[in-house]
Amino acid sequence: MKEKILTIINDKKYQPLTTLEIGNVLELTSDSEIQMLQAELDNLVANDEILMNKKKTRYINLASAGLYRGIITIKNQNYGFIKTDDFAFDFYVSKYDFLKAMDKDEVLFSIIKTNDSQKNNSEARVVKILNRSLKYVVGELKLKKDKYFLELEDSTINKRINIIDIGNAKPSDIVRAIILKYELEYCEANVIDVVGNKSDIGIDITQIALQRGFNLQFPDEVLYQASHLEDDTMIETTKRRDLRDQLIVTIDGIDAKDLDDAVSIKQLKNGNYLLGVYIADVSYFVSEGSKIDKEAYNRGTSVYLVDRVIPMLPVRLSNDLCSLNPNQDKLVIGCEMEVNRDGKVLTSDIFPGVIKTTKRLNYTDCNKVLNDGIKLVPDYEIVYDSLVKMHELANILTEKRRKRGSLDFDVPEGKIIVDEKGIPIDLVVRDRGISERIIEEFMILANETVSEVINHMDLPFIYRVHDKPDILKLSDLKTTANYLGYNLRTTHVAELQKFLDNIEEKDAFLKTVVLRMMAKAVYSEENIGHFGLASECYTHFTSPIRRYPDLIVHRLLRKYIFNGDIDANEFVALTQKIADIALQASQRERGAADCEYAVLDMKKAEYMSYFIGQTFTGTISTITGFGMFISLDNTAEGLIRLKDLSDDYYTFNQTNHVLVGERTNKKYRVGDRVQVKLINADKKTSEIDFKIVYNKDRTYQKDRSKEVSERYGRTKHRRAK
Repeated sequence: MKEKILTIINDKKYQPLTTLEIGNVLELTSDSEIQMLQAELDNLVANDEILMNKKKTRYINLASAGLYRGIITIKNQNYGFIKTDDFAFDFYVSKYDFLKAMDKDEVLFSIIKTNDSQKNNSEARVVKILNRSLKYVVGELKLKKDKYFLELEDSTINKRINIIDIGNAKPSDIVRAIILKYELEYCEANVIDVVGNKSDIGIDITQIALQRGFNLQFPDEVLYQASHLEDDTMIETTKRRDLRDQLIVTIDGIDAKDLDDAVSIKQLKNGNYLLGVYIADVSYFVSEGSKIDKEAYNRGTSVYLVDRVIPMLPVRLSNDLCSLNPNQDKLVIGCEMEVNRDGKVLTSDIFPGVIKTTKRLNYTDCNKVLNDGIKLVPDYEIVYDSLVKMHELANILTEKRRKRGSLDFDVPEGKIIVDEKGIPIDLVVRDRGISERIIEEFMILANETVSEVINHMDLPFIYRVHDKPDILKLSDLKTTANYLGYNLRTTHVAELQKFLDNIEEKDAFLKTVVLRMMAKAVYSEENIGHFGLASECYTHFTSPIRRYPDLIVHRLLRKYIFNGDIDANEFVALTQKIADIALQASQRERGAADCEYAVLDMKKAEYMSYFIGQTFTGTISTITGFGMFISLDNTAEGLIRLKDLSDDYYTFNQTNHVLVGERTNKKYRVGDRVQVKLINADKKTSEIDFKIVYNKDRTYQKDRSKEVSERYGRTKHRRAK
C-alpha cells in the first residue's frame, strides 16, 4: 500500500487530499482498509516521506513545501554537497547550513538558490537529519586537560569526538567508539574496541576500513562454523558431471588466493568453440540462513585495500574449500557454451560439476606467452594451444561487443607499491594485458548466458543493471567534446563508443569525464539491461567467493534448473526478498568502492609527500569555479587553487570549462598539459596541492622507489637523533 500512496501523492498533478479521498482513489471500501490506510499515512508522515497541510486535514508531498530528501557528502569542515533523485545536479552546502549533519547522512533540505544552467551556483540548507550514516568512529585516543577525545584520520567527519567512557583503552591507542549524542560542534561517544596502537604497521588502512564498516575479523561463531564444515566431498562428486580429466585452468593475479573461476576451450569439428566457464560452488558449503551466510550478506563483498583483502567469507572457505586450487577435486557450477565465429552463443548448458584444474596460470606469464611465445615460460607448453584459442575467441567476443555498442573506457588505474612496513615506495599504472581481457570477455559471456536462461523462464532473479546516463550530464559532455574539436552529435551508446575510440592521447582525460557521467551499475530484481555493456540481460554469476549476489544466483540456478523447484505461489515473496538483497548488495558495493578509493587516495598523498618541491608534467582533468585538478601520468591527482594563479585574475567559463585571464586573456582548458610544482601532499586529508610552474625546471623522475626509500630512511635517522 505504501508504494501506491506515494505514487498518488508524488504525482505532478496531485492536489492535497484527505484520508478518505485517498481511500477513494485506491478504491478502498471497508473500515478495516481505511484504518490500514490511516496507519500507513501516519507512518509516512512520521518518516518525513509526506507532510500534512497547516490545518492537519490533507496530505501534501515534500516538493510542494519546498523540501527534498537527499544524501549529504561533506568534503571538509567548511562545505559539502547534497545529492538527490529530484535533481540531476548536486547542491552546495555551506558549513553554516549543515545543521548537525555529518557525512553520508540522509537529510531533509530546502533550496536557497538554484540555476539549472549554472549548477555550481545551486545551494541548499539542511532542515532535518532523517537517518544517521555515522554510528561508529575510529581514531587515536587523546588526553588533554583531563578530557579524552579522538583524533580522526577521516577529514569528512566534521565534528570533535569527545569520549565519555574509555573502557580499557589508553592514550595513543587506536579505538572504535559508538556515538551517543550528536551536537552542532561535537559528538559524545564511548569506546567499545581497542583496534591497536598508532605505531602498528598498516593501522592507517585498518582505521579507514573500520570507519567505513568493514571489519577485518569475523565473529567467533562464524569462524567456528567455517572450521566445522565437511571437506569430504567424495559422495557429492558422484552426483555431478565429472570433468576431472579435462584441461581446465585458472588465470589470476600472481598473489591471488581466492580462485573462484576456471576456464577451458576446445575447437569443435564445425569450427565453433566450446567454451567452459567453471565457478566455485560456494552455495554447496554456505547454506541459506547459516551464520556464515548472514555474515556474508552483511559484508556484501570482499574489499581490496593495497596490501590486504578483507574477505566476504572466512579464509577456510575463500582460500581453501572453495578456491579452485590446482590438482584438487573441486565442486563447481559449470556453464559450457558453443560459440560461433561471430561470437554468438548457439547452445549452452548449466550444470553442477566437479573439476581438477590442470594448472594455475597467472596474468603476467600468460601475457608473456601470448606476446612472445612459449620460450619465455616453457612450463606453459601444456596450455599453449588453449591460450592461443582463448585469445582468438576473446578477440571475436570483443569485436562483437564493440559492434553492438559496448563501452570500453580503458582508463588508467593507479597501483600503490608498499614495502614490508606499509610505506608506499612507488605509484604505477596498473597493467591490463591480453590475458586480463580474455578472462574479462569470458566472464561477461557467462554472465549474459546465465541471465538470459533465467530471464527467458520469466522467474524471479537478481540482475546486474546499468541505467542510461543523465541527459544534463550528457549535454555537458557534448559541449566539452565539441569545444575540443570532437563531433559528438548524439549520446547513443554506439556513438559514445565511437567517440571514445577517436579520443586522441592528449585528450585521454575525456574517457574519465565520460566514466564520471555514467550512472552507477547496481543490482536489481528488475531487468532494465546494462547500458555500458549494451547488454539486454546481465547478472553476476562468476565470483561467489567475493560477491554475495553471485551466491544468490547460484542458489537460484540450483532451485530452478537443478532441482526443478518452481512454485508460482512464492514468486511475490521471493521477488521482494531478492529486491532487499539487491539493495543491500548495491549499498555494500558502493561502500567497498569508497573504502578502496579512500585508502588509495591516502596512500597516493603519502607517496607524493616525499616529492614536495619537485616539478611534474600533468594534464588538467577538471576545471571548477575554485580551481583546476591536475592528473599526473602516474594517476596522482591534485588541485591548483584559483587564488594561487598569480600571473592574472582568472574567471571560470562554465559553458566551455575554461579559465580565462582578464588581463592577458590566457586560457586554461581541460586537457591542457601543464608544468606544476608539488607544494603539499597531506596523508591525513588525502589532499595534494600544486602550483603552476611558469619557468620549466626539473621533471618528475621515472625510477622513484629508491629515492623514496632513501628519503624515508634519512627522515627516520634524523628522528632517531
